[in-house]
Order: sequence, then C-alpha cells, then structure tokens
Amino acid sequence: MAGTLLVALVAALAIRNAVPAEALAPAVVTILFVAGAVTAGFALVCRRDRLRTMWFDLAGSLTFIGIVLSVLIEPEQTIGLFGLSDQPE
Repeated sequence: MAGTLLVALVAALAIRNAVPAEALAPAVVTILFVAGAVTAGFALVCRRDRLRTMWFDLAGSLTFIGIVLSVLIEPEQTIGLFGLSDQPE
C-alpha cells in the first residue's frame, strides 16, 4: 500500500519538470486515477480474498484522493495538459 503511494509521489516529482506548474495538479490527479485503475485490475486478478480486499481498498483510496484533489483544480489548469489552442479567449 505504501509502495503504490510512494510510486505516485515519485511520478509526481518526476513530471514537475516536464509539466508547467499550473498543470501539475491535473497531472497528479491523472496519475492517481491511473494508479487506482491499475490497482483495481490487480485486485481482480488476485485469488486470495484477504489480499483482494486490501488491493480494492487501496484502489478506492487512490481514486478518492484523486477526486478530492480534482475539486481544487480550476478548468484553466487542465488546458495546460493538452497544450494551447489557437482560438482567442
């Protein structure tokens, strides 16, 4: 459980140089959603009920953290992930 959160933290620190500062929060939320989906997929493959419950719990936690962080994101910040458009504002 701590390993997945550590991987998400390392990924966030790694992308902070590749993504503009205003687009960092949407990128972290995207990483959390992807990590939650991968963890849920791993839980579906897991055969032991005790471990399966733990992996589903971790997937739900990552998704919940992503939802909580996404509330703090302004729509203009998400545009920074996809690049600038040529349309006037």
